[in-house]
Amino acid sequence: MNSNNNDRDRKVQQDARAWKELTGSNYTTALRQIESPLAQGLLGERISARQLINTLKDHPLIGADGGEWVLGEAGFHADTRWSFDRTRDYVELALITEFLRMFTPIRAGETPSVSSYSLKHTAEKFLKPHCRSVSNGRIIWAAAALGLPMVEDGGLNLLVGVSEQEHAYVRRIVIEERQPRGHQNRPSGFTHLETALEQYAAGELVLGRWEKPESSTEVYPFHEWLMQQAGRDDVVADLAGDHFAGVEGSYHRIAVTAQDLLDILRELSAMPEAFDSALEAIVEWARVAPPKLRGDMSLRTERITSSKEDTSGWGAGPGTIERYEHLCPCGRGLIVEEHDNTPGFREQDVIIECDKCRASWRRVPSLPVRGWRVEPQPLDEAA
Repeated sequence: MNSNNNDRDRKVQQDARAWKELTGSNYTTALRQIESPLAQGLLGERISARQLINTLKDHPLIGADGGEWVLGEAGFHADTRWSFDRTRDYVELALITEFLRMFTPIRAGETPSVSSYSLKHTAEKFLKPHCRSVSNGRIIWAAAALGLPMVEDGGLNLLVGVSEQEHAYVRRIVIEERQPRGHQNRPSGFTHLETALEQYAAGELVLGRWEKPESSTEVYPFHEWLMQQAGRDDVVADLAGDHFAGVEGSYHRIAVTAQDLLDILRELSAMPEAFDSALEAIVEWARVAPPKLRGDMSLRTERITSSKEDTSGWGAGPGTIERYEHLCPCGRGLIVEEHDNTPGFREQDVIIECDKCRASWRRVPSLPVRGWRVEPQPLDEAA
């Protein structure tokens, strides 16, 4: 056995003895908990039992005051003391730390905003059946052990410094039992932790430790510009405010492109006025954005009818005439695509049959007729 294994075994034994003393269990039971596969660190290093105990004693906010516990089962300055069952306490507390680890901590200078009581209920649902219950006090205990920022919220609860949007995403799934339509707020460790718990419940080998991905630095210029319009006093501002709320609440995804924005509105069965606002925003962005930031502003609208008629031709043999009708960008008119496949008269065209859209949109010049898309007209061409 090498020195690393000896060192690990020694730490495990020290943890087992410390947990035995805290909870009043026997050494064998405490050791079994320390060695549980669920307590080996699914999203990070194994949380030490001695670290957990020292947190209760020394943490600047929830540490013991004059030898008396400040934290109890019900929360901050609770009258209820700890109730240890001596068989699962450490494993369950380790899982609570993993639950909190999957959220992004707030940045320096930000104020914690997620209630420990709300986190308690989300954790209880997420960790079921591996945790029989999750108390307010144990959420606070685990958060303190992880070094998460916390502030008082009045009464038994504390506010914990994790991403409010990420917590709302998980809460929507496990409490409200509704699948988010947008996943930009999904915690980066969510899938790994969920899968590991499912594997353990099925008696399978638990996944190895999670490798945290690098924080994304990707920027979406159209989305960022749209969000900045929320302070205006017009329909674009109303659209921007609604879009921001939808993104924050994971009700829909981020509109990376103009096509995304219109697709999102269709998925939400938005009112026609919302489409008008979106088109106004898209046209404005196309005209004010620097070319290198503008990206693809073209749209391919929804096809609503199609037809194909045979024709006897004009002496050179029979042919066909194809006609496809698509909604125009505003949805109140048509874009008509026609292909005359009659020998000697082969013609094809795309026509915007909507006065409003024709004033602001044009076919993308470089594309073939069958691959047509429309884009906002340059300012010098707009009617």
